Amino acid sequence: MLSWATGLPVPAQDAGKAKEKEDLPPIPAIPGVPAMREPPRSPFPQPGSGKGTPGMKVPGFPLPGTTGAPPKAEKIRPEFQPGNTYRFLMKTELIAGNGDGFTMEHQARYDAKVRVDGKSGIVLKARTERLDLTLLSRGSVLHYRSLEPGDQDTPLGRHVRATLNRSVDLTLDEKGRVDASVEGGKGDDAALLPGIPRFGPEELVQLVAGIPQGFPEKRVAPGDAWTVHGTRQLGEFGTAVFELSCQHQGQVSFEGQNGVRIAFAGLLSGHLSEAVSGQEADISSSAVEGWIQFDPLDRMVRHAEQRVQLVLSWPGPPAENGEATVVEWPVRQVSTLRLLHVVPTP
Repeated sequence: MLSWATGLPVPAQDAGKAKEKEDLPPIPAIPGVPAMREPPRSPFPQPGSGKGTPGMKVPGFPLPGTTGAPPKAEKIRPEFQPGNTYRFLMKTELIAGNGDGFTMEHQARYDAKVRVDGKSGIVLKARTERLDLTLLSRGSVLHYRSLEPGDQDTPLGRHVRATLNRSVDLTLDEKGRVDASVEGGKGDDAALLPGIPRFGPEELVQLVAGIPQGFPEKRVAPGDAWTVHGTRQLGEFGTAVFELSCQHQGQVSFEGQNGVRIAFAGLLSGHLSEAVSGQEADISSSAVEGWIQFDPLDRMVRHAEQRVQLVLSWPGPPAENGEATVVEWPVRQVSTLRLLHVVPTP
């Protein structure tokens, strides 16, 4: 699964007065949001359950204490179920070679419903519930926390709020791919700051677009490997193509929930129409690696992590002899995704 933020480090001199760097306090609870920690569950059908509940058995693993037959190939693919609400927490840390970068923590809610156009798939009503943002640029540090009243009326706060509270309606096909997305709600576009990425709707779309990537089209068993090719939109700035080698690595447990682990590694390349001070840049990666934990009960990604080492390059000033030069800018990005819970939609 590839998870991308909407932009790269940009100069922050227009983003208002910078605050001194400080540790962020604990995030307060969101009113009306159920408990985020789910109780541990058995991944196996209970005795006397007949055929069992669909998805109750972890793919390819015998019951504890039994020898069992060799693992069978099973379908492993995330599926949003109509009538459920999904909450995810996505965190992205991006640091460039000059120390500029950002950290973003984004909590999002998705309400799943059936499509009413006669086609297979799902409709998701998505909105942001919390966003914490730290920007680092030219030695300045700017913070924004959506649940902190004092952060709402700063220049950066007004910029983020201009798009943060817009909902998004997403239409997914039968394979979980985004067919269409439509933003709802309004914001104060006059508050947008030049050179600063928008936050909110783009993250809601990209989170869902990244969920099915890395999963196999065919049934797989522990030890099986496959290759994934694809294209990702890098926010409003460009696109990237990638190739990943993936492998089913068996059963794992995270926070008491059992699941199937998929590891991946590969490369990506692409082009940004506006990366550094409005200049175009090419992207090349030296490494893309990570893993996904798939929850067979909820049929959804439970936990995932991706690490990317890449280089941005763009034409530099001519050398003294008139020859063309190239500026290279290393960038490191770490992205994590957690499924907080799945509950019936209120």
